[in-house]
Amino acid sequence: MIWPLYLNECVKIFSKLRTYIGFGAIALIIPLAIWGFSVGGSGIQRNLLGQLEGEFLTTGNLANGMWASYTLMFALFIHVPFLITLGAGDAVAGEGTAGTFRIYLTRPISRSRILFSKLLASGTYSVALVFWLGLLSLGIGNIWLGAGDVFVLTGDEILILPFEVALGRFAIAYLLAAFMMLTVTTLTFLFSVLVTNAVGPIVGTMAVLIVSTVLSVLNIDNLAWLQDNLFTTHFDVWQYAFYDPIPWDSIRSSLLNLGTYGAIFAVLSFYFFNRKDILT
Repeated sequence: MIWPLYLNECVKIFSKLRTYIGFGAIALIIPLAIWGFSVGGSGIQRNLLGQLEGEFLTTGNLANGMWASYTLMFALFIHVPFLITLGAGDAVAGEGTAGTFRIYLTRPISRSRILFSKLLASGTYSVALVFWLGLLSLGIGNIWLGAGDVFVLTGDEILILPFEVALGRFAIAYLLAAFMMLTVTTLTFLFSVLVTNAVGPIVGTMAVLIVSTVLSVLNIDNLAWLQDNLFTTHFDVWQYAFYDPIPWDSIRSSLLNLGTYGAIFAVLSFYFFNRKDILT
C-alpha cells in the first residue's frame, strides 16, 4: 500500500513548478561559478600556490574541475537547506491550504501511511537535489576546467588527493550531505504538519537553522555543552570525507546526532498529524 501512495506523492511534488526552483537555481549557479573559475583560474592558482611556496614544488593546474566542485560544496551547502524547504514545506501544508485533506483522509488508508508516503517523497526530493548539485558540479567542472587531483586544506594539514581517490571521497561526501539534508527535510516536514500555509514551514525552518547556527559558532564556554549537541554543529560532516584517514568515529557521532534529531522531528510530525483537525 505504501508504494502506490509514495509514487502518488512523488507525482504531486514533481508536478509543481516551485519544485524545480531549486534545481533551476543550481543549474544556473554552477555554470556561472565554473565560468568564473575558468576566467580567474590563474589568480586562484597563485593564491593556492602562495600557501605552498617555499615548502613544495608544484606542477600542473590545481584550479581544476575537482577542486572547483569541492569549493562549490562549501559555498552552496549554506544555501541548499533553503532550497530543501521549497519541496518539503508544501507536502502537508499545501494540502491543508487547498482543503483536499477533507476528501483525502476519508479514504480507508491510515493517516500514518499517508504521512509516511509524504515524508518519503519529500526525502526523495531532498536527496535528488543534493545529487543534482554533485552531478552538475563534477560533470561541468571536469569538462570545462579539466580533471585532476584535489588540493584540500584540513585544519593545519595539506592533503592532495589523486583523481581516482577523490572520486570516491566525493561519493562519500555527497552521501553524508544527503543524510544531513534529510534532517532539514524532517524539520521542514514538522512545520508543514503544524501549519496550513506553505510559507510557514520555510520561514520556521530557516529561523531554527539561523538561531541554531549562531549558537553553534558562539565562543562561549557555558554554551559548549549545547553547541556539541546542536544538529547544525554537525552540518560539516561531509567534510570528513576529505580527511586522511577518514575519521569514521567522528562521522558516526555526527550521523547519530543528525539521525536522532531527524527521528524526533518525524515522530512529532506523526503525533501532530494523527491529531490534526481537518474540518476547520
